Amino acid sequence: MSATKETYSDAARDLWETTNDDYEKFRPSHDEAGVRVLLEHLGLVDNVNHKNGTLPTDDVTPKNGDTPVYDVLDVGAGTGKCTRVIKDILGENARIVALDPVAGMIKQLKAMVPGVDAFVGPCESIPLPDNSVKAVVSSQSFHFYANESALREIHRVLIPGGKFGINFTADDEASPLVHGVYELVRKYMYPDCPETFLNPLLDTSWKNCFDAAPLFTPLEEHIFPWENQQTLPDAESVVKLFMTYSAIAREPDVRKECAERMLELLTTDPAIKQNGNPLEVPRLNALFWCTKKVQ
Repeated sequence: MSATKETYSDAARDLWETTNDDYEKFRPSHDEAGVRVLLEHLGLVDNVNHKNGTLPTDDVTPKNGDTPVYDVLDVGAGTGKCTRVIKDILGENARIVALDPVAGMIKQLKAMVPGVDAFVGPCESIPLPDNSVKAVVSSQSFHFYANESALREIHRVLIPGGKFGINFTADDEASPLVHGVYELVRKYMYPDCPETFLNPLLDTSWKNCFDAAPLFTPLEEHIFPWENQQTLPDAESVVKLFMTYSAIAREPDVRKECAERMLELLTTDPAIKQNGNPLEVPRLNALFWCTKKVQ
């Protein structure tokens, strides 16, 4: 059954307001090894002493009076899944700020990552001064705001020479479980939902905005498997995980049918079903980064 009554753009934000509890419970934290590698590429971690969570010693704070300077801005931060990993790696002294357009997500983030400044708002209107952030990180969210307006805002708040990093968690469709679920979910996606919202490695159209607005150096990338893959205790938990994916339509009857068929797949397909073992959802770290050009 295909979704036809609502478009993706109409309802994606509503999904996060109503599913942020399941998002927090069933979505995995970000792979620490992947986040650490991205932070190294962004110049935030001393490659020699990074195991101690130390920031680089050289002071790159801009000479702009009393303007506050953050080490990291996490945009599209959601419930803080990546924010807390960044904080664990960089340590308590790291100056971190988070931004997400969904109030329910930011409420969860503030509860889960105390001590981090957090604001509700879109990436196209970042509530920070010019040249006030050393690095911007977008984790599992850039496809939502892959447009020139957002890039110009990220460029604006970065210090000269500051870096922008994108961290996608990409399900590995080589896995029978992921492949089977994806083939099913594609039948229940919004009609205008690009494939990139299911897996950013399958549709890289999100990169087009960098060509349209040449504000940064060319994107560099590093793709590799998670160090510690997520396992879930049963098929019901896997269903709850995938039903937090924004690509799936919001109509109640569509979602009900999708969830029922997914559970059937997970419990009957001989290549997938549990057989008494936890179910693994294998993922890839897909890291991209670039440097602000001085205009």
